[in-house]
Amino acid sequence: MDDTQRQERTRVLGPSVPADLAAGAKALKSNRDAPTDPQAARLHALLEVAYLAAAADDDLSEHEIDHLVANLHAWLGHELEARFLVELFDHLAQQLAREGFQGRLAELAKVLDAPSRRDAYKLACVTALCDHEVHDDELAFLGGIADAFGIPADEAQGIFDALDEAVGAI
Repeated sequence: MDDTQRQERTRVLGPSVPADLAAGAKALKSNRDAPTDPQAARLHALLEVAYLAAAADDDLSEHEIDHLVANLHAWLGHELEARFLVELFDHLAQQLAREGFQGRLAELAKVLDAPSRRDAYKLACVTALCDHEVHDDELAFLGGIADAFGIPADEAQGIFDALDEAVGAI
């Protein structure tokens, strides 16, 4: 996929991202790795879910990180600098290596309330759909997010299908 196609997908999927995604950005800047402000903690968790979705295939190249950073930077209304996001993803990669996907999802489920878990799932779907074709391991991981967050399978499938349809209309 070339940059023009990726940018179009980013634009089309942008309205599916939670409208208040950037809430807490200012507080997150001051305490990136362990935010105590509730909105910053929510944003941190949402960004981690997006990171985990991108890393689901166990092959997160610099190119994919650049695309993820560009997408999130745009969807956050440029509230967080690209460098900040890259440093955050480095920290998240270390946590993932220590705790694994299931461990991180369990921790994130504790941080997020039910509506925020749905927002996180939607953000994971958007992340998976934005840059490339979704592979079986990514679909399985999205199902794992839905399970960890208590989202019924039929609801999760409906969310994914609606987003996939929006991308397919491009």
